[in-house]
Amino acid sequence: MLTVFEGLLSPMLYMLFFIAAGFVLRRLKVLPDNAALVLSRLESSLIIPAMILNAFIRNCTLESIRANYPAMLLSTGLEMVLIIVSRPLSGLFAKAGYERDLYRYELIYTNTGFFGYALVQAVFGAEILYHYMLFVLPMTMGCYTIGVSMLMPAGRDAKSQWKRLLNPSMISIAAGIALGLLGVGKILPPFLSDALSAGAGMFSPLAMLLTGFTVGGFALKDMFGDKRSYLMILIRMVLLPVAAVGLAYLSGADDRILIFALFVHALPLGLNPVIYPPQYGKDARPGASMALLSTLFALISLPLFYALLLKLLGALLTA
Repeated sequence: MLTVFEGLLSPMLYMLFFIAAGFVLRRLKVLPDNAALVLSRLESSLIIPAMILNAFIRNCTLESIRANYPAMLLSTGLEMVLIIVSRPLSGLFAKAGYERDLYRYELIYTNTGFFGYALVQAVFGAEILYHYMLFVLPMTMGCYTIGVSMLMPAGRDAKSQWKRLLNPSMISIAAGIALGLLGVGKILPPFLSDALSAGAGMFSPLAMLLTGFTVGGFALKDMFGDKRSYLMILIRMVLLPVAAVGLAYLSGADDRILIFALFVHALPLGLNPVIYPPQYGKDARPGASMALLSTLFALISLPLFYALLLKLLGALLTA
């Protein structure tokens, strides 16, 4: 169990190093404040598409889609459960209005993209990352539609969240599926294959730098002083992951899907509640507090939960 714990802790410490580096760069003003925007656009427009295409072109087949279809249905079901239970649970954090919607978003969606992709790729490699991407696809679509609508004040841009599905990540998934099914991976020129692999390798450091740089723009006393953030971590990163794995187990999910269910629901909270509120004149400090504290908490909780789950399953994951 200790070996498993250390095996997952090592890549998380690697990611924490780059988060800390981004935080320091922001505090020392080595980079301008708009560097977060530059890093975000670089990740979303170039690096994430390269990583997605690298995984899908190499691994996407009709057989793999058929094999992952039940897992995608399970992921959709778990998301629906979260959407339902988040409504009463969000009342523990705020009474009504935009603030309650923000906490409801946090109860539903974790950092399945930046942090989740990086962690799965670092621990399991590109082939398992492909299966993970298919598993979280329903949540990715939900995040860009239902989730984004929660981060927009009522009455503004009511339909624009659907247009956000036409983003580089979703376009890359569609293109990757098509190219993978056509067998392009077998005839891909070596230089292009190497370029996609190199782009995918850049994802984790840049994503973590962006996280640290974004959080570094807020006062530490605001980050650590919000008591609601600690309650959110207890519910979102302890109770809900246990419930999600339990439901997945009762549905008959195999070992790999149980691990995906754990990873998805025990991941740190994302940056959307930091990025979106300022666009509408709202306070981003609650989102930044939860992003920072949940990332630090995940250093212990994720390796521990992973080790405990593998012990309960009685076997290590085999790719």
